[in-house]
Amino acid sequence: MIKPFSSPFTRAIAAGFTLAFIAALCVFFILHAQHNTSEKISANQNARMMQVINDLLPAGTLTEDTITVCKLFSHKKIGKNMPFLTVTDKNNKPLGYIATFSTSRGYSNPLILIAGLTSDLKIYKVDIQASKETPGIGDKVDRDHGNFLDQFDNQNLESIHWEVKKFGGDFDYITGATVTSRAIVLASRDLLKAVNETDLSSLPLCKGALQ
Repeated sequence: MIKPFSSPFTRAIAAGFTLAFIAALCVFFILHAQHNTSEKISANQNARMMQVINDLLPAGTLTEDTITVCKLFSHKKIGKNMPFLTVTDKNNKPLGYIATFSTSRGYSNPLILIAGLTSDLKIYKVDIQASKETPGIGDKVDRDHGNFLDQFDNQNLESIHWEVKKFGGDFDYITGATVTSRAIVLASRDLLKAVNETDLSSLPLCKGALQ
């Protein structure tokens, strides 16, 4: 009597089927893991985005009826393909914007900033998103070290002279961090110029834009 898988040919076929089965299982589990992971990543990204909107726009801007769309803003004054969120009501009326913008005027470039803008293009709030400024010097401008950034609240292009007082402007600056202070002032002014020069409704959508 011939024993199962006794010939080399039969054993080779059996081994081939076994390997194919294992490979198929591996692919299945990888795809399953990727699907679950992508859903979690997307959910986390959406949650972070909602938190950013709540932090940078007036209370009550975000409701169940608002629509948030991610767009890309390219302008020589603020950088290329910068994330730009528009928040509208269900009738597509603008309620506010979240703009990311960059500057190379700091010590260690780039300095990436983020601002909430009201529907009439006033800065509601400015914050620092990413900085390589020297610890203990350039980072004195952030919210953990004082209220320097509060000066930008509710400002537009005409409401204030966009320069630090050392150079004849209206903005206080942090001693020992004058360069960084001035970089944020001028970058925020440039953001306001950019949004006033641009048809914001025509900006291209981000890939996989949140709506």
